[in-house]
Amino acid sequence: MSKMDEKFLSRREFLTISSALGIATLGSTLLSGCGGSDGNTTTRQPSRDEEILGAAQIAEALATTMYTAIIEQAPFFQRLDAFDQNYFRAAREVEMAHYQLLMSALNNRPTPVTTFYFPQGMFTDARVTLDTLVTLEEAFIAAYVVGVRDLSTPELKVTAARILAVESDHRTVARVVATEIDPADGGPFTTVRGLSGQQEPVDPPNDNAFARTYQLRSIADAVNALRPFINREAAQQAGHDVNRPFEFRPFTPRLPNPRGGVNG
Repeated sequence: MSKMDEKFLSRREFLTISSALGIATLGSTLLSGCGGSDGNTTTRQPSRDEEILGAAQIAEALATTMYTAIIEQAPFFQRLDAFDQNYFRAAREVEMAHYQLLMSALNNRPTPVTTFYFPQGMFTDARVTLDTLVTLEEAFIAAYVVGVRDLSTPELKVTAARILAVESDHRTVARVVATEIDPADGGPFTTVRGLSGQQEPVDPPNDNAFARTYQLRSIADAVNALRPFINREAAQQAGHDVNRPFEFRPFTPRLPNPRGGVNG
């Protein structure tokens, strides 16, 4: 897994990328109170809320695609016990639930990015899989921290915080699973390399006193961290496998626990 680029995007660069990704044309009817359409049908720059929610929507589509491919294609998944397999299945369902909520917040517009690129060996090498999974979950957590700070209404801030908490669960459980990888797949692992770019011990798996920000100061920084996964040119530069793209396949999620739904 390549390290995140050290050079963060400026706001102007982010708006250029977001326009290319289609974020600037997302619907303007958002969750209650965060600003609606003024009736002007001309193309406009996205609001900060739209930037954050649009980037989060893409991230949730990416996460759903990743968990789907792990379940369907990764050899190590078949050698996990049923309890660990259910972690991946549940994560897939709830990432899709996050996606659906964000889509509803964006006037029911689907993600403008549906093709994703992963590192070489992503779904054949358990080490690459877990390093990448933890990296992405840490990027999602940091992005939602930005959302808690920068979204414009209490309702949106609370929604971001609630999703952040679940992404943090995913990071922790992935670090637990690392210790249970079968020797046939190179396990068990005592370290994983996440967004910091450093090998970090998985014992204890819940090692953070506070959610880490990884110096992602804005939603533009979060988009920059995800670019190798969502942009073919950036993927090629990062050494990702551009010859094997993965398509986002939406579905209707079944929550592992109905009490953990959006109204819970």
